[in-house]
Amino acid sequence: MFGIHVTKWAVFPDDDPTAFPARVASAGADSIGFLHWRETDADALAAACNEQDVKWVSTAAGEAAGNTGHEGPAMTDPDCHNAAIDTIIETCECVGEYVDNVVVTVGPDQQCVDEAIQQRAIVDVLRTAAPAAAAADVTLVVEPLNVRVDHPGYFLTTTDRGIEIVDAVDHEHVQLLYDVYHQQITEGDILARIREYHDRIGMYHVAGVPGRSELGPDELDWTTIFRTITEIGYEGTVGLEYVPQGDPDETVADAVAIHDRVA
Repeated sequence: MFGIHVTKWAVFPDDDPTAFPARVASAGADSIGFLHWRETDADALAAACNEQDVKWVSTAAGEAAGNTGHEGPAMTDPDCHNAAIDTIIETCECVGEYVDNVVVTVGPDQQCVDEAIQQRAIVDVLRTAAPAAAAADVTLVVEPLNVRVDHPGYFLTTTDRGIEIVDAVDHEHVQLLYDVYHQQITEGDILARIREYHDRIGMYHVAGVPGRSELGPDELDWTTIFRTITEIGYEGTVGLEYVPQGDPDETVADAVAIHDRVA
């Protein structure tokens, strides 16, 4: 059965990082996602997690790629090849002892570069960085994002292209991050994609659609989605990456309750 992790930037953005694990534990979740590892004392955050019996499961790859508009070397730009590799490797080496997954976003579509060349550049970066992930015993999870609402100009949008990249890299420490919120906006077909690609999905993120709010009421059936993730045998964590419209602690408890109903 999978666990539930809470992503700090979205659910509890104003909390002190070292106080965040206690709040997550009190709401009933068992792990955290803290993406910006450079912005805190990683050792202190890990210690705070241990005190609460909460696992720090995911972070982001330093300044690599980022979402459109963020500073950092874009994996889609062949000229940034070495810089992107370095930032991923640095993340694995600096916090790999604490986390299970390193989130990798690929950067903006380079309009003047052929799409096939950009995709090949992403594959080359991941293939080169994968041994560092293996050495740290972490998985690089590559994330498609929606361009319609949140990330205009981002290169990687569809599940199929994400799977093409994962398959081309062909390394057990490189998988897909399937964000239900982003993929519902981009293409829908959520349950079928989960079933079809579950063996190459390393982590899930969730949020209500529309609005990126808590899980329900919205257009998605979260009980069925959680049941499907359970049925395919996923044993990692599902990350709550929404911006709460109600009381944040109650929204986490509500998501945990959905999880528990299908356990």
